[in-house]
Amino acid sequence: MKSNDDYGEEKEYETEEIIEENEHYPPGRIRIFKIIVSYCLLGILGWYSFNFLFHYDFFNIKYIIVDGNDYLKQNEILKKSEIKIGENIFLLNLKKSVGLLKGDPWIREVEIKKIIPDKIKIIIKERKVSAIVKVGDEYWESSKEGIILCLSDSEENTTGLPLITGLNSKNIKFGEKIPEPEYRTALEIIHCMEVILPKKFCGVDIIDSDDFLIYNQDGSIKVRVNKAEEIINKENLLRETLKKIMEEKLLIDYIDLRFKDSLVIKVKK
Repeated sequence: MKSNDDYGEEKEYETEEIIEENEHYPPGRIRIFKIIVSYCLLGILGWYSFNFLFHYDFFNIKYIIVDGNDYLKQNEILKKSEIKIGENIFLLNLKKSVGLLKGDPWIREVEIKKIIPDKIKIIIKERKVSAIVKVGDEYWESSKEGIILCLSDSEENTTGLPLITGLNSKNIKFGEKIPEPEYRTALEIIHCMEVILPKKFCGVDIIDSDDFLIYNQDGSIKVRVNKAEEIINKENLLRETLKKIMEEKLLIDYIDLRFKDSLVIKVKK
């Protein structure tokens, strides 16, 4: 039968053996070993994932959808974007393609979406033609911001768009912006007149920075104004005057709205 002293000696012996074993495998080294193994496994997994995503045909672009284009053709948009069928969808540089498309004067906004695994959707918002402008000896179609979009087919202006003449700019080209603030004022004036009297007036001649002449299709009725607000403020008076002129078939040179709180009719001599 073992005494208590014998048990104490045996426990002490076992404790010494455990300490000796742990001296061969310190906890810190084991932890480092586990971390290294984990990183190696992650690296291998990452390498295979990289190869799968960027080199597997499953993620090559097979379809390109274009939405929102009216003037520009789909093949023109695809050519400008430089997005190609067969290109890996994850390698596509969206920022570059968006920038290339925004360089087209017709495109006001553009968004490109990746639809995993193999589709690209291009959503664009085009600028709309707001007026025909005479620049030098040429007639151009322009947006409301004054961006020159394309040459007009004819100076006859059969488009139904307002014709703006009298700009000082002579060498504006495709894609450039008309710098003169009078262009925007002329558009505002003709739009105000269109709201009050639809289809009656078709053009604006810029005489000066505060003097604009609006006219109808045959030039029989002309209105001089220096800002769009005058048309709104004198709407009823202008309506009555135009009605009287047409009913009585009066021959006038123009109606002048440039005077405060009044309207002046200049009759032809």
